[in-house]
Amino acid sequence: MKSVFVLSSLMFILACQDQGTSFDGDMLGKFAYTAYDTLGTELYHGTLILFQNDSKITGAWKFEDGRSGQLEGIARSTELNLNLNPGYDDNNLLLRGTVSDGTFSGSWEQIGFPGIMDRGLFTAFKQ
Repeated sequence: MKSVFVLSSLMFILACQDQGTSFDGDMLGKFAYTAYDTLGTELYHGTLILFQNDSKITGAWKFEDGRSGQLEGIARSTELNLNLNPGYDDNNLLLRGTVSDGTFSGSWEQIGFPGIMDRGLFTAFKQ
């Protein structure tokens, strides 16, 4: 239950920030996203929209509860490392995973000044 509260608080902070809407590169796709805690319980559903320009990834995210924002990251072959709160040293939500056959899946970590505050897994299917 603690992980749900911490993640909910983080996502509220992210949603309150002013986000721009300009993206560079080719669209990788729109993905239906589901986050799970370490026990496999579903936490959030939403959408990721990803663009790639060389190794740079940009895009946007939106969860079903209405929270949204921009993301940034790096692509290395089929591996993507994304930050759903770019530009901040604290309260980051990081997605690390691989893209294969229309599926982006891997692990997420909530990072703050104390270090890793929460973690889990995610799957995102290309729509």
